[in-house]
Amino acid sequence: MTTDVPEAVKNLKLKWAFKNVAKPVEDCYTVINDKEFFIEDDESSKRTVVVRIPNEEKYCKVINSYGTEAVVLSIDNALIMHHPGGIADGAVFNMENFFFVEFKTNAQGNSDMAVNATYRKAMEQLKSTIGLFDTHLQNANIEFTRTINVVCNIVIPSTFPRNMAAEMTYALEFAHETNGIPLTFENIIEL
Repeated sequence: MTTDVPEAVKNLKLKWAFKNVAKPVEDCYTVINDKEFFIEDDESSKRTVVVRIPNEEKYCKVINSYGTEAVVLSIDNALIMHHPGGIADGAVFNMENFFFVEFKTNAQGNSDMAVNATYRKAMEQLKSTIGLFDTHLQNANIEFTRTINVVCNIVIPSTFPRNMAAEMTYALEFAHETNGIPLTFENIIEL
């Protein structure tokens, strides 16, 4: 880990773009160079954190094949507090790729309506976060989705009832509503 400002943070001018939020950006990220690591939504701090040993199925594995500098940014309950309608839990990114992550690892329900509600809520949180980042980064003269490859990821437990056809439909709808930003439902991110 390092105390220098990561290149990926400098590239997006995140410190300047989010200078008017309650907490400084540098208090909300962790830099890691491991080729493989795990992130999860910590139950006590309510923040996205890097963990060495994942908690059951409530994590997202990050593959950083080249061991380059990766940044894990805690957004909800860290960078942004109490955003109306909710926002993504966190993000993991490098110079080329920026993955927003919304953990729905406590999601339950077997009915189509409960599953649909979980996905819809997560999609709204991710869209809200994209809009928030677009606005802040525009103030720093950064065109977010043109500067870096943005992807959104919903992390769910393996016990959650999944329907691949429905997930494909959600992904297509999400891409349509966000000018082509992909939505994935995997517990693995490849930077």
